[in-house]
Amino acid sequence: MPFGNTPFTRAHISMLKNAVRDRYPEIKSSHVDEAIAFSFGFDTYAAMLPVLDQAEGTSCMSAQLIPDWFAVRLLQLGYDPLRYSDLRHILWISVPESRPAANRRLEAAKDLFRPRPANDT
Repeated sequence: MPFGNTPFTRAHISMLKNAVRDRYPEIKSSHVDEAIAFSFGFDTYAAMLPVLDQAEGTSCMSAQLIPDWFAVRLLQLGYDPLRYSDLRHILWISVPESRPAANRRLEAAKDLFRPRPANDT
């Protein structure tokens, strides 16, 4: 997965939310939802849901998550983002889920561009 891109699935978003809530339980659940949506470029969590539903139909959809936007939304919701200094780290190190169809596509692409021996016909 390219740096800064993350799977755009309910499972991965739930994992991100759990990671943030485990570290900072004082941030309201709905505020984490809003900040995650904002970090993906949506104004609200509600605006993200239809796009997320549509993305769930594909096997490999990913999106760029911008941790600084997460902090901006926290500030808008009344939190001091400087107090949550390791949020960037939590959002960057989140381990993307492994989806079988995505793995098959990745392997097919690797095979396609794998160098071939000179004597291969």
